[in-house]
Amino acid sequence: MRVIRRPRLHDERGFSLPELLVAMFIGLVILLAAFMLLDRTISASGQVADRTEALQRGRLALNLITRQLRSQVCVGSAAPIVSASDNSVSFYADLGDGTQPIKRRTLTFDPATDTATESVITGAGTYPALTFTSAPTTAPLLTNVQQIMDGATARPIFRYYGYKVGGAVGELESLGNSVSAADLKRVALIKVGFRAFAARNLTNDADSAVLEDDVYVRVAVPTDIQGGPTCI
Repeated sequence: MRVIRRPRLHDERGFSLPELLVAMFIGLVILLAAFMLLDRTISASGQVADRTEALQRGRLALNLITRQLRSQVCVGSAAPIVSASDNSVSFYADLGDGTQPIKRRTLTFDPATDTATESVITGAGTYPALTFTSAPTTAPLLTNVQQIMDGATARPIFRYYGYKVGGAVGELESLGNSVSAADLKRVALIKVGFRAFAARNLTNDADSAVLEDDVYVRVAVPTDIQGGPTCI
């Protein structure tokens, strides 16, 4: 006689309910950790991209600003710098080969709009009897730009220095944030510095790029006791 054995009820395969709940909980924890890591990665990638963009935009604007400032020229016996303050500087410049008219350029930072702009007036007449009375052409140089912060104090975009009278050869002294008419001809060095942000509206300092450069006025002579520019 053949005997058929039936499987015992307690020998059924699978997971019990507590085991299933524990497995689901562990899987959920792993998924949450993976999502948190992905979120951090995306956020960090965005910050790196913003900082890179800010650096590129700021470097391009700084190169334009310093190139113009280094191209200062005298107009006859007039000093190259017309006016100078902490957020604006106006000067005569020649960016060509000498065959184009000299232009008066004004670089301005507006803290209300976080924008740096350039205004250009082309000189009319015969050198050195030039006039600059036509309507200026204005264009933005950089948006989303702010001043560098020294603690709680905002640093001027432009800072001016002249050779110190009675000092050692090449010794500089600050001419203040708003240069007087008498000291305009003494400007030998202009320090430029600002914080640039990405094109989208950002105010997070961690995403900004700090850019600075020094521009020496090429007509300034450090061996001159007055440290003024040499103009014809």
